[in-house]
Amino acid sequence: MPLYTFKNLQTNEQYDEVMSYEDLQKYLKQDHIEQVFKINIYRYSDNNGIKDQETSWLRDPKVEGNGRFEPYGKVKTAERDHNHKIKKQKKHFGETK
Repeated sequence: MPLYTFKNLQTNEQYDEVMSYEDLQKYLKQDHIEQVFKINIYRYSDNNGIKDQETSWLRDPKVEGNGRFEPYGKVKTAERDHNHKIKKQKKHFGETK
């Protein structure tokens, strides 16, 4: 069953209750009860990119290897990005311009 957060308007107290949706509808008919909606605004995702990898690495209590953060997959590091730009600027031996 879902967890709902409520506010008692008389006492200004916030509390959580576990109940079914049908019970929620009955519970909200009380004049002094108001449902509080919470939004999770601190979670981000970049589809397992560098931010997600770094966050999971920081949360992991186990230290592996030398302890450095090493991104994996398609994540570009500064060195890789630099090398890619250098290669992109070089001309192919058959190009004249």
